[in-house]
Amino acid sequence: MKGIWAAVLTPVRDTLEPDVPRAITYYAELLGRGCDGINLLGTTGEAMSLGADRRRHFMEALASSGMPMDRVMAGTGAASLDDAVALTRTAFACGFAAALVMPPFFFRDASDDGIIRFFDTLFTRTNPQPKKILLYNFPRMSGIAFRPALVARLVEAFPGIVAGMKDSSNDPRLQSEIVARHADFFVLPGSERDLLAAKARGVAGCISGSVALWPELVQDVWTNGDPSKGEELSQKRAALENQPFIPAVRRLVAAQRNDPAWMRAMPPLT
Repeated sequence: MKGIWAAVLTPVRDTLEPDVPRAITYYAELLGRGCDGINLLGTTGEAMSLGADRRRHFMEALASSGMPMDRVMAGTGAASLDDAVALTRTAFACGFAAALVMPPFFFRDASDDGIIRFFDTLFTRTNPQPKKILLYNFPRMSGIAFRPALVARLVEAFPGIVAGMKDSSNDPRLQSEIVARHADFFVLPGSERDLLAAKARGVAGCISGSVALWPELVQDVWTNGDPSKGEELSQKRAALENQPFIPAVRRLVAAQRNDPAWMRAMPPLT
């Protein structure tokens, strides 16, 4: 799960169900254009706007498409424990490289003990194989942060289960502290804007929704470390930051592919 991963859009039909053929074609192209892997049904994929059944059916369809499942991870987080269990079981049954799990996100005053209890029950009911879980740290959306102390408790309580964390807070101090405390724990920022600096502090790669816009460039920067290419990448990513991110990525993908269907978003996005 190291390297450059695109957190991909979910194409949707006018009936607001995932458009599987369009997704398979696009995702396969990204794997051939420099992405080490793809992350579907994350924030950029608008997973929380899709029902659990539609998410499961989408995962099953992708898994049966012939895609290399060791290069595909799926977001399985949910506010409901039962939904998180069902989605995570599906991810494992389908052979995804990992399940990316956001903490339950409605009760924002949940304690660390409560978060530990949630993951304890999730793991008991899904029986994950070693290193098949990635934590998803995005406190701006979930209201709950995987602080170093909470990560340490999860690693200690569930040895060998949690492989690492996607950090969409993009906090260099947090990343550095976790990397220093847990030598075999992967940290992958949620943005490629400062990729060379992140690599220098020991991250394992990145998982980003904008990687799909310029995968060859991101892979070049990650692999070869050219500062001028790194600055070019930083400027491209920074240009998105004053825009509504998912609609902007949808618009750019639609333009790149000359396919306006990619503009269609799940409500409430437009």
